[in-house]
Amino acid sequence: MNEKVLVAILAMLIATGVTFGLYQINFQGFTHLTNYSKTPGYSLSGTRLYQNGTLFLQISRVDGPDTYGGFIVLVQILYPNGTIYYQWTGQQLGHIPTNDIKNEFSLHPSKAIKIGNYGVGIEIPLGQNSTIILQTHPLQPGNYIIRVWDADGQDSAYGMKFQIEVQVS
Repeated sequence: MNEKVLVAILAMLIATGVTFGLYQINFQGFTHLTNYSKTPGYSLSGTRLYQNGTLFLQISRVDGPDTYGGFIVLVQILYPNGTIYYQWTGQQLGHIPTNDIKNEFSLHPSKAIKIGNYGVGIEIPLGQNSTIILQTHPLQPGNYIIRVWDADGQDSAYGMKFQIEVQVS
């Protein structure tokens, strides 16, 4: 084998090993392969719930791939013990009127997704901050948890839960 080919192959193996090794050392070590760009992440800070049953779901897509949106397929209001008070399924979320979704940025807005007449959920593009107005039954004063679920069945990613505790007074 030619000396130059051998040196090129050896250099390629060293560069690949160093790249792979540094990536895994910086992101949870060698026991768990990590790809932070594959799963959408959401923040719900600013979410408000009122006694009349109006939920202002302030949702921001903060992580994940930028090639497609994240898809919220379930929104839940829970009591502090984890019991579900009310939830909106993908079918219901897919039929939210456009004027009940307020986007901070007009380019690539969040929107309800339907396939034919069947609602699927809400698409949230990377970097978008949206307020989604949902209505339920009147609530008693107290603490509640608002939780959202992504289409991949997750309610958390990157060490953060897609939920927030709110107080109704």
